[in-house]
Amino acid sequence: MFKKKRGPKRTPKGEETRRRALVAALTLFRRKGFHATTMRDIARQAGLSLGAAYHYFPSKDALVMAYYEWLQDEHERRVREETPEGADLGTRMRVLLRTKLDLLAPDRKILAALFGNLGDPAHPLSVFSRQTARVRQRSIALFEAAFQGMPGLQKSLGLLAWLFHLALILLFLHDRSRGQARSRELADEMATMAAGALPMLAMPFAATAIARFMELARGMGLSGKGES
Repeated sequence: MFKKKRGPKRTPKGEETRRRALVAALTLFRRKGFHATTMRDIARQAGLSLGAAYHYFPSKDALVMAYYEWLQDEHERRVREETPEGADLGTRMRVLLRTKLDLLAPDRKILAALFGNLGDPAHPLSVFSRQTARVRQRSIALFEAAFQGMPGLQKSLGLLAWLFHLALILLFLHDRSRGQARSRELADEMATMAAGALPMLAMPFAATAIARFMELARGMGLSGKGES
């Protein structure tokens, strides 16, 4: 079981060592698979002693958590850089979904191997676990930002879009079409549908359903208490 521990003091040299260990781990996970790779393999690949590898990452789960953080950093950067100024909702959603799939593409086999744990809130590597809460909230916030300028709806629609994007990722991980073209087409369709459904979701009759959805989301620990 992965438990968050206070890591070594962050220094430039230490950060470089952490980076080397993470790169080595991802290289081996992609080549050999997550379950077949050992911490000794990772230490050897990174040019570290086994003790040094454990000093920075006490387990393979800790390396996966670091990967999640890197993935979120990169997603935020790409969305910021690739979203045109003044873009409409459909374009913002398309960039959000496309950049996420592009980032995940090299690691489909790794994530597919982990997927049995990803949906179980009791597992530390789950997208719904307490341990991944900080990265999860950052990801949800990125989707909320796509609905900027919609006070009262931004949080609920952002969360709903985030949940739909998890379903898209599941399809993407198992998509056997060339270059996962089908999943990418679906991402574009989801973006178009989100923009098209917005006027209807903003109408009064949708308020009850949205309020109920947020109540359920709060019960699952996925939402804050208030709307933006």
